[in-house]
This record gives sequence, C-alpha cells and structure tokens, in this order.
Amino acid sequence: MRRFSAPWLAVAVCICAAGMAHAETRTVGTVDKVQAQVVAVQAGQTRELAATAALLFRDRCRSGRGARLQATLADGTQLTMGENATLVVDEFVYDPFQPAALSVRVPKGPFLFVGGHIEEQAGAKVDIHTPIGTLGVRGTTVWGGPIDNGYGVLVLSGEVTVSTRHGTVTLRQGQATMVFGQARPQSARAWTADRTKRAVASISFATPAGR
Repeated sequence: MRRFSAPWLAVAVCICAAGMAHAETRTVGTVDKVQAQVVAVQAGQTRELAATAALLFRDRCRSGRGARLQATLADGTQLTMGENATLVVDEFVYDPFQPAALSVRVPKGPFLFVGGHIEEQAGAKVDIHTPIGTLGVRGTTVWGGPIDNGYGVLVLSGEVTVSTRHGTVTLRQGQATMVFGQARPQSARAWTADRTKRAVASISFATPAGR
C-alpha cells in the first residue's frame, strides 16, 4: 500500500476543506431590489445586500425596521421578505441529473414565496419552514407571517399544505388559515379584505415619491 507523507496529507485535507467551503457558499440567486437595510450573514461574516448582489446558499438574510428584500433564485423562484424578518435557503437542488428540491426557512417575519421551475418538475420537494410548522407548496404564490396576534398563511395561487405539531390543513387559491399559540390551524377560509391588504402591505415596497 502506498503511504502518504504528513505534508501531502495536510495539503489534501486543506484542498478537501476548501472544496466543501466553496460548495457551501455557492450562489443560488440574485437580489432584485432592497428597501432600507438588509444584511446577509455567512460563516461569521456580515455583508450588506443591494440590488444585483449574489444570494449565497445558506446566507442568513436579516431585514431591519421598514426593510424589504426581493430575490430571484436560479430556477426563477422569487422570495420577498418584509421588515424584521430572517430568511435562509437551506436546500437548493436544480440539476437535470438530480431530484429537484428547495427548502426555505423563515423563522421570523413576513414573506412572499412565488414558485419557479423546481415546482414544475415531477417529484420535486418544495418546503417552507416557519415558526408554526412546515408549508408544503405546489405551483404556488403564498404569503406567511405574523398578523393579528397569530401566524397567518394566505395562498394567492396554487396549493399549500400547512403542517404543525397539532394538525394539518390544505389551502387552495384564495384560502388562508391562522394559527394561535399551540392551537390547531384554523380551517381553510377566505380572509377579510382588510386582513389581506395588511398582509400584502407587509412585503410591499414603498412607492417612490412623485409616482
């Protein structure tokens, strides 16, 4: 058996570690627009995000007061986060030689998810992890976030299955649910125009003065 000297072994380990780090920080999308301050934290380093900036795999994006961020992933999926929110792309597989998968985590704040090409692939798994549980999405535009002292999920198109520790509900276009504390998700129903308007406003960008 061929033996490797310690120096060569150290070099091999470094190359392997560098390759793994590169894979972990690959670009998965691009920032479309930003309002106020949004930062991304990656490997202990913080950078401020602006339009055209790269969105990296497992970036922990954080928005401040009055902030918004809209980004488009490589498959066309569009993610929007409102103020005081956190968003992470935990899994992104968009490769003709592998089963497609997308997992987004939004542990805090409001968001809007507009599905891209990954959702169109047979057998693709697309999940959004929220403070109340997991949203399984398909052909979807969905809003989620804190509202009216609870957590709401509103489906603008497609279908979403909301799964919590206390129950599951399936929502279709125009339907929504609320989760309060440890209670089961409410049954699917239409929201009032006022609640819908406030939900959409939470992820909408300010209109420039003069328009």
